[in-house]
Formats: sequence, structure tokens, C-alpha cells
Amino acid sequence: MSLRIGVDIGGTNTDAVLVNSADHVVAKAKMPTTLDVVSGIRAALAEVLTPAPQEPVVAAMLGTTQCTNAVVERQGLRSVAIVRLGAPATAAVPPFADWPDDLRQAISGHVARSSGCSRPSIPNTSDEQPRSVPKKRATAIPSPSLR
Repeated sequence: MSLRIGVDIGGTNTDAVLVNSADHVVAKAKMPTTLDVVSGIRAALAEVLTPAPQEPVVAAMLGTTQCTNAVVERQGLRSVAIVRLGAPATAAVPPFADWPDDLRQAISGHVARSSGCSRPSIPNTSDEQPRSVPKKRATAIPSPSLR
């Protein structure tokens, strides 16, 4: 028999369940969601994993409304850098093209394009990519995204 863990992080509570292979809830916990999120997850997991289960945990699932809440409330958003590989094919639609103006302004950091290979089976040998994002800008943006 094996076990699965499910964790749901909401705006108020963090819930965790331990479910067996027959889909029966073996243990459950509800803890307050913490500002740093990880502490609440750890507390909920500690609750459902004490005492330590005898069967192996083979899967863990995480659900959260935090990303949705950040977008809806426009709070806690961070700038991202986007580096698009495979130009000119990736130049047709600009990043954030259909996003609301206020959300685009809150999220949009540096955007760069590289004419690197657009087929994943062939490595990009272009030396453009490292120059696409200047070093001082790249270090200022904590969440780069390669597209």
C-alpha cells in the first residue's frame, strides 16, 4: 500500500491530507497560512506525518490560490525578465500582449529576443543569448523566464 500527500495553501488556511491507495483519508490538518508560506506548509505536513507512516509516500500534490490572489489583488507581484528564443517566429506576438495595462506594468521587466534555434532537438549555438539580457538588469530581476 502507498500514500499520497495533498497540500492546499489558501489565503487563510493551509490544509494537508494523507491519503492511502484506497483513497481513504489517513490524516488531515488545517493550519493558518503563514506570511512566508513555507512555515505553514511545514506545520501542516508535520501534523499529517506524525507519527511517521509505515507505507511509502509516492506522490505529493500542491494547490494554491496565492498566484491567482496576487494577480487579482495586484499585490506581491514581481518583475520578470523574458528571453524569447527562436526569432523571428517568436516575434509575432509581443510578451504580455493581451494583459491589462496595470498588470503588464507591474510584471514586465526586461524583454529580449534571440535568433537561437527554434527546434528543441538542436542545441542553440548562437552567442546572442548571453548578450540578450545585460548582466546588471538580469541580476535586478529575480524571476527570469525563457520562452
